[in-house]
Amino acid sequence: MITTDTLKKVAALAKLSLDGEDLDKLAADFGGIVEFADAVAGADLSAMDLTEHDEDFPLREDVVIPSLPPEKILQNAGEARDGFFITRG
Repeated sequence: MITTDTLKKVAALAKLSLDGEDLDKLAADFGGIVEFADAVAGADLSAMDLTEHDEDFPLREDVVIPSLPPEKILQNAGEARDGFFITRG
């Protein structure tokens, strides 16, 4: 169960302003997400061979492409230092 205090901390980190009805709805949504993640984590995969893939759906080739420069990535950051995003919570 996600508490409203935890949800308020997450909202502050995401710089979201939540209260009242929004907070209650988001708490219910987060609860559903956590329940789903728990169900997936508890799935029995012992009968599956996780090392092979379906030939009808081939994997794509790995292609190395240049990344954006850090200055471009951080240009809209609220706060940045030494090439990293800074968050306050």
